[in-house]
Amino acid sequence: MPVGTGIKREKVPLQQVLLQLSPFYWQGDASWAWNFKVPLWTGSGEMEAFCELFFDNLATLLGVTGAAMDVGRIGGINSYSDATDLYKATVTGEWTRIYYDWNIPACGLALLFGNVWFAWLATRLATKENRLDVTAQPYGMNTTVIYITIYAISLPAIQAGFTKFNPGTGASDADSIAMGKKAAEFGWKVSVATNFIIGFMEILGCFLGDLIRNTVPTAAVYVPLAGVGFVWLAFSPMLTIAKAPMMCLLPFMVVVFGFFGNVRYPVYGKVTFPIALMAILLSVIFGWAGACKRSTEVIGGAYGDVSVSDFYNGFRAIQGTGASGTCQGTDGNAAKAAWKTYAFKGDIFGGFGSGLAGLSESSLMEDFAAPALLFGMIGFLGTMTCVESAEAAGDAYPMSEIMIVDGIGTCMAALAGGMFGTTVYIGHPVHKALGAKIGYSIANGVLYFIFLSTGLFACLYNVIPECANGAILVFVGLLLARQGFEETPERHYPCLLLGLMPFICNWAWLESDGAASKNMGVLSLGPSGGIVQGIILAALTAWAIDRKFEEVTVFSIIVAFFSLFGIAFSHNDLVYSYGVWGAEHQTLKVYADGSGVDKDTGTPEEAFNGWRWCVAFFMVAFFAACHIPFQKGNKYTKFEAIPPRIEDDAEDPYDYSVHAAKAAEIPK
Repeated sequence: MPVGTGIKREKVPLQQVLLQLSPFYWQGDASWAWNFKVPLWTGSGEMEAFCELFFDNLATLLGVTGAAMDVGRIGGINSYSDATDLYKATVTGEWTRIYYDWNIPACGLALLFGNVWFAWLATRLATKENRLDVTAQPYGMNTTVIYITIYAISLPAIQAGFTKFNPGTGASDADSIAMGKKAAEFGWKVSVATNFIIGFMEILGCFLGDLIRNTVPTAAVYVPLAGVGFVWLAFSPMLTIAKAPMMCLLPFMVVVFGFFGNVRYPVYGKVTFPIALMAILLSVIFGWAGACKRSTEVIGGAYGDVSVSDFYNGFRAIQGTGASGTCQGTDGNAAKAAWKTYAFKGDIFGGFGSGLAGLSESSLMEDFAAPALLFGMIGFLGTMTCVESAEAAGDAYPMSEIMIVDGIGTCMAALAGGMFGTTVYIGHPVHKALGAKIGYSIANGVLYFIFLSTGLFACLYNVIPECANGAILVFVGLLLARQGFEETPERHYPCLLLGLMPFICNWAWLESDGAASKNMGVLSLGPSGGIVQGIILAALTAWAIDRKFEEVTVFSIIVAFFSLFGIAFSHNDLVYSYGVWGAEHQTLKVYADGSGVDKDTGTPEEAFNGWRWCVAFFMVAFFAACHIPFQKGNKYTKFEAIPPRIEDDAEDPYDYSVHAAKAAEIPK
């Protein structure tokens, strides 16, 4: 299944790039009206694309919901702070209620907005280029940024709320309940306010997207696509599949047969059963048939007194039985409780506007504002890659408009009480290869608006196993990683592989629960989802391979300053009170709990690692600059001793067959 054209993108002149910064330039004289000639539904291909996008979003929502529930437990009922048990339980319970009643419906509103907008944009592209073979950009939850903000923003926010409103161990039941609700709401407000800042930063990215992609090497542009695709959409879900093979392996093979092997299963005539839906249904059937049940017998040892089921990554014991435990999405009692509590009780306007009150919490926002700007930058860098990916597949969409819509969608979610942002999804080439047009996008937005605004998502979370979506994500992730290589010159393959390493570090860092990691290399490469570090490594090494010493020099100086301000390679590997700390230190002078430098204890500047990277990049800049006077074809050359710059994508200094042919021409 082809996912790209294989045609290398030509660099656009600077004047043209500056014109493209206007969101109106791309439209030109073409009509803004909806082009009803574009087919709304193309049959089985459209259905396949819809299932892929729907379950891709569902996988994200299921995963981040589990993480958000963990945050509620850590910040509440499992807190080590002194407080009444009722206060702790109320914090956790209220956080869960706010999550499902206010945050989830806000996500539904943003998804409806974005999916319909991008369907409209696809029809405008059809009008502009006088063709109908267009595919809408997929749109969904901003997976990478959400996972980062849950632990870097929401967790410290709810912990701060717990401390701020703690009534003490002698508090009455009434005070414990009242203060517990305030603590959870405090954490939610700060999370919503941070999400709004992230969205605003994504809007500002419209001024940088085209400039960046026309400046950095193709390998660096495709690093976010390949990194997120391989690590988070392929590798991580594959681990989930391996965790419960009886439930998940066969559905995975169905996806391999169907999508990679192009095997179809006819239902009637030319109508075939959607591969993605078949994989999901098989996982659900196997899961509810008991394929992931495990014994609840307690085992001891190095892991402490835990049950067999708990040992297998948090499988919960079925309420009312003592014989077995099962995994998330296959617990009948939990599903019934979710239906009774949340079904058809969504409150889409319950948190409207009030969440932005978190902007007034200056004690926390002054610490969270800088990370929020960084997370916004991560978002628009990912969007930049998605636009490039779609253009390589044949649909050239306007970078500036897409970034603005991304940011507006996130800000809209925050205004409605949402803690999570939305963005253009990677995967456009996959949907285009399936033959989809615009219907899959509209259907995705409408259905999610219904599911998320009516309270039905809590029920879905408790009836669909975690790995049910994993097989589809593995397929999408591997195909997108493949596109990164297809669109990258062969000599830059090592650069793309280097760019994947920070994503692997980010996974390892999250897998170790942050503070448990003692590998300082992982802490340096892993922060911010690995995106910023991956782009930098790929760009520098690609320019080095191409012998573009001026670019290496200038970019190294820029990154040197970035490392001082937490934008790249900065983490705090030491804390004055505790010694070695962990991976939450994603920005300069920001600790795991979100606080800044402790002026009272006098945390030394030596604790901050960014200056070391700053010095290292200045060393690289100096070394690269030393080559400039000796390179052939350079106007500053004094003595030609170094080969000229590589400008031809077909040229490969690693192609030893060329060297062998030249050697054969030498007279014996």
